[in-house]
Amino acid sequence: AKVGLDIDYSSLSATLNGSGSSFQDTLQQTVKGEFQKVASGVTVNYAKSGSSAGKADLAGNTVQFAGTDSLIKDADKASFTGGEVLYFPIAAAPITVSYNLPSVEKLQLSADVIAGIFQGEITTWDDAKIAADNPDAKLPSTAIAVVHRSDGSGTTSNFTKYLKKAAPSVWKLDAGDTVSWPASTQGAEKSTGVTSVIKSTDGAVGYVDLADAAKEGLSVAKVANSNGEYVAPTPAAASTALAGAEVNDDLTYDPINSSAKGAYPITSPTWVLVDKVQSDADKAAVIKAYLNFLLTTGQESATNLLYAPLPPDLAKKSLAQIDDITVG
Repeated sequence: AKVGLDIDYSSLSATLNGSGSSFQDTLQQTVKGEFQKVASGVTVNYAKSGSSAGKADLAGNTVQFAGTDSLIKDADKASFTGGEVLYFPIAAAPITVSYNLPSVEKLQLSADVIAGIFQGEITTWDDAKIAADNPDAKLPSTAIAVVHRSDGSGTTSNFTKYLKKAAPSVWKLDAGDTVSWPASTQGAEKSTGVTSVIKSTDGAVGYVDLADAAKEGLSVAKVANSNGEYVAPTPAAASTALAGAEVNDDLTYDPINSSAKGAYPITSPTWVLVDKVQSDADKAAVIKAYLNFLLTTGQESATNLLYAPLPPDLAKKSLAQIDDITVG
């Protein structure tokens, strides 16, 4: 599986700084550790700050790469003084609806119900609408405590994009890296912040990437896809969503609310963003090498860490784009 560019990793020397998506942080921390073993002259730093902050850092030239699960807004493109930015898909993963109800082992939720819960309209777990999705469950009368990201987040962007697409008649809060949550809800920083609030709060529910939910042993709901099929958030179900997504020329794509059979509907893409034209030749060489590593060896790590690796054709396109990075 070691396709990709023929690079002598051991000859490289530079420090690379990246920031952004906390969704891809688990993957970044593992892959950069593996990369530094083969490229001993290189240091890669990755700070999870949320997708919004990562994009701002790349625009401000304080990092060499950014992790993001959402696209650069047209209005923000002019702030990227380095010129054109390339999107490198590196993996995907389910965004789980994680919850804390010790008495309910299995929960399934439809889009309209998830929208009602996160909008603060469905306020107790034994609500008739939740019961309709779960005819066999004994639902407690516990109050629902909604937890969301307080920082600008691609996870929020993809979760709300899903609700806007899948529950258009119910969801009123629009979609974006930040949205105006009801006052009854609670914000927390980064995925890890959301998971810790869910874990410590009886009746809590929130949206978290699968890797972080699994790390904390949180219960996760099955979510109805657009075929009405309740699907568990697994890497395989995320891969099914990826395989059906149309890939644009710039390697952006949208696997959310896939209609493919067995697809998990809240599947989030995640990218590494880099400037197409680099000013420092040593750093440019290391960026190319690190992307090559992420897209080859790193894909095996992705699977082990509960991310969905890229479909082979998308991985090939992402690898081919490495050659577009130039020094000027």
